Amino acid sequence: MAGAAALAVAAAAMLLLAAWRSRPRRAWALVTIAGAILYFALRELPRFALHAPVQVQGWNWSGHLLALAGMLLFAVMLARRLGLEARDFGFVRPANLRLAAAVCAAALIASYLLHTVTGGRLEKIPATTWLFVAIMPGLVEEIAFRGVLLAAAERAAPAARSIAGVPVSVGAALLTAAFVGLHGFGIGMVVSVLPGALLYLWLRLKTGSVVMPIVAHNLWNLAVLAAHLDRHH
Repeated sequence: MAGAAALAVAAAAMLLLAAWRSRPRRAWALVTIAGAILYFALRELPRFALHAPVQVQGWNWSGHLLALAGMLLFAVMLARRLGLEARDFGFVRPANLRLAAAVCAAALIASYLLHTVTGGRLEKIPATTWLFVAIMPGLVEEIAFRGVLLAAAERAAPAARSIAGVPVSVGAALLTAAFVGLHGFGIGMVVSVLPGALLYLWLRLKTGSVVMPIVAHNLWNLAVLAAHLDRHH
């Protein structure tokens, strides 16, 4: 966990460094970092401050709902104070939907097959786990990382290079690195979190919307669960 936090801090420092020579870009870097801190503070708040957090079999529903509300309010503040629009956050109808859906389907199939080989086996997965995984991670994390925070990070470090047909900015790359690092290190990061994060970013940039990343993220997590399910029990 310390290594994961170190990677996130390093990504934040590199974002500041990339933006340092420009005062407006430096301000956007600080906005990105402040938004990320707000997100994690709200997500973890029920674990430390609330007497009766809404948790079902260990899943932090209340923290994720607080983080979601916080990110949406943060987006409203950025829109009112700094002039950002819905399309800047990806809160629009997706474009290039057929191509995005085809790439997403291929990636999900590959992920499922890979996890059937590399993952362990679970005899039983509770219904509450399926429900949480089908809704919360994709909805909350994508609105935060491929929506609100990405809009700020791309303005902090806008220099971009075309990769796989989409313009990937330095800010987007650093934010993705922080996202991956905060999920921890190990084999799970290599086979699941990293390729998943790259897919979600590509979908966001290709479609201009957070809709496909949300769908892909939740389906990805469900595919991983299904791959780990021991069907002999």
